[in-house]
Amino acid sequence: DVGYGLTGSNLTLDLVYNPSGAFLPGDQEALCQDFKRRLDQSFNIKFNGLFALTNLPISRFLDYLIASDNYEDYMWTLVESFNPAAARAVMCLNTLSVSWDGYLFDCDFNQMLQMPINDARQHIAQYQNDLMEGRLIKISQHCYGCTAGAGSSCQGAVI
Repeated sequence: DVGYGLTGSNLTLDLVYNPSGAFLPGDQEALCQDFKRRLDQSFNIKFNGLFALTNLPISRFLDYLIASDNYEDYMWTLVESFNPAAARAVMCLNTLSVSWDGYLFDCDFNQMLQMPINDARQHIAQYQNDLMEGRLIKISQHCYGCTAGAGSSCQGAVI
């Protein structure tokens, strides 16, 4: 057998899971095993891994939270679920986001919110390696999403 997600195949298929409401994702590994079992049994679909992402309170999800009167409860959940270990593993500590026109941001979400890095050198043309060392990362309410529970990144849970 050849195909995506099959043992012995070089074709990798990873799924991304976002909760469908104002709550945090469950344990990434448990979700992966559950989805593997259910998708295989119901549809004969195989995949390699699953990334569980926390919904951040920005853009359309923020609009949903406000419209559904869930904003305060969701923010409380994020704050109460703050995990110092996850905060030490967030992507913004070692990664920058670069916009199409070369401007630098601490993360994709800050880019979306037009919050450039906290440095005079805000363009890729001015980048130097020391920019990453000891920089002050711009934070806002959405940052709680990356530090809640097992944390969240483009690769799913961070711890």
